[in-house]
Amino acid sequence: MVIESYVVVHNIAKRHNVGTLARSATAFGVTELILVGRRDFNAFGSHGSTSHLRFRHFHSLLDARNFLKEKDCDICGVEIADGALPVNEHPFKKSTAFLLGNEGTGLSAKECEICDFFVYIPHYGCGTASLNVTVAASIVLHHFGGNIV
Repeated sequence: MVIESYVVVHNIAKRHNVGTLARSATAFGVTELILVGRRDFNAFGSHGSTSHLRFRHFHSLLDARNFLKEKDCDICGVEIADGALPVNEHPFKKSTAFLLGNEGTGLSAKECEICDFFVYIPHYGCGTASLNVTVAASIVLHHFGGNIV
């Protein structure tokens, strides 16, 4: 069985973050970057990695969810939420799609509804409640990749 990973991009406020997400996705072996809603993005920050990564577009979260379920993927929300598991406990069992929240507001209720489970990144210092979306994605993808190799 091949275990794959996907990154779902929906409602990201800063379009240049998508290019940086593509760079991290390429570095950590993501199968596809899934764009939901807006198809366009700024490739700034990708440093050419977009040519090494497949992209897929869906008009709605439900369409993206249906595609991922056909692939037998878990959908993992990256969010500080009740019941969220620490990412360093490696709670991944099979192919997984990672849905990251908006930089300012996190995951919406609609986004949370399609998630099978949630992970959070434990913080060891104080002074900030969250990380940049691209930094969070890199940490989570690194843990996922280290879990399946």
